[in-house]
Amino acid sequence: MRVPEGFCRYLAMHEECTERLLARAKEMRSLELETSTDPEAVRIKRMVYAVMGESHRMKAFVRLAPLGSAVLYGFMKPRHRIGEHVCDSFARRNEGTIVVLGNGRESWIALSRDGRIWRQRGGGMAETLERLRLMAALKCSQDENGEEKAAVCDCNCREPCKDPSGVEDLWQVYYDSQYCPERKNLAAFKRNMPRRDQEAAGLRLVQNRRNATLDDFIGRK
Repeated sequence: MRVPEGFCRYLAMHEECTERLLARAKEMRSLELETSTDPEAVRIKRMVYAVMGESHRMKAFVRLAPLGSAVLYGFMKPRHRIGEHVCDSFARRNEGTIVVLGNGRESWIALSRDGRIWRQRGGGMAETLERLRLMAALKCSQDENGEEKAAVCDCNCREPCKDPSGVEDLWQVYYDSQYCPERKNLAAFKRNMPRRDQEAAGLRLVQNRRNATLDDFIGRK
């Protein structure tokens, strides 16, 4: 992993970053930081790598679920201050769709449209999703064709809508089915998929038994 040109952006997201460290880092170029043996420079580099690594894993691990037709939401409780950064990434992947990431304490909202990003922060994710649902309901009540233009949810439920397609169940079976005792390498697994990051992304992976396969899942349908 190489130190990127804009490494100060990642450093600022680290939970232990201080104004002094950030000021010191701004005086350095990426190549200088990458090759320096100065203890503080080494610490800065490790902090940058830690944020980049967690950000990469959250983008890979977090799974989004639909709330109506225009909102995707997912659980995320990162160690570092990467919530907005990861939410922006998902929003760019899903142009025109509101993306909500969060946990019981805080949430991040992003919407990408025409190359621009709209962002907002909120309280707990359940509170944020409920606010979006109420806003959509109000829009429907004020619109003569509200049934066609409902932005978030076309039902009166107070909880996030269950995806009727069963896609979430299919993904869970897929993840579980990847476990194979014959290929077990726990050291590599823990290195590439740390338990802390699994929990931060809300994953529930089964590691110690043979699981159902996709064929089993499709056969049950």
